[in-house]
Amino acid sequence: MYKTVFFKNNSEYYATDLLLFTVKRKRLLLGIRSICNVYKKEKLIFSFYTSEFTILYWKVKILSQSLEKTVIIKKQRLNYNLIVDGKSLSLKFANNPFKKTIGKLYLDENYIGKIQWDEKDSKTFFYFSFEENTGLEFYFLILFSIHSVGITDSP
Repeated sequence: MYKTVFFKNNSEYYATDLLLFTVKRKRLLLGIRSICNVYKKEKLIFSFYTSEFTILYWKVKILSQSLEKTVIIKKQRLNYNLIVDGKSLSLKFANNPFKKTIGKLYLDENYIGKIQWDEKDSKTFFYFSFEENTGLEFYFLILFSIHSVGITDSP
């Protein structure tokens, strides 16, 4: 089971109870743009820039990466997908934001899992369930971190 926990300016991503990586967010330009740095332990492994106007204008750009596999970001309509090893990783979010299942995970347009949210002890959690082991679960979490900029646990 994979999960993420959100705090004010960062989020933590886990496999069971093992911390995989932390995303730290730095707001720019009155908070409408951000630079997010992904750290594994204390080492910077991925960095990206994003704007937060997802309805009118949303831009994502990879600034740096030192992941095991090289990723490419590709815009598809209103979403961004990651290309890893020639495979397309995508997320499709539910139209109803109040549902327990907030999104589905796709590998080359084939359904492979879902994302559910929960709140416990005043913290926001997201859980990732995969139907099969693809070896790309870590990269789905990276993709979710890109899509989830702006989610915080406290105001």
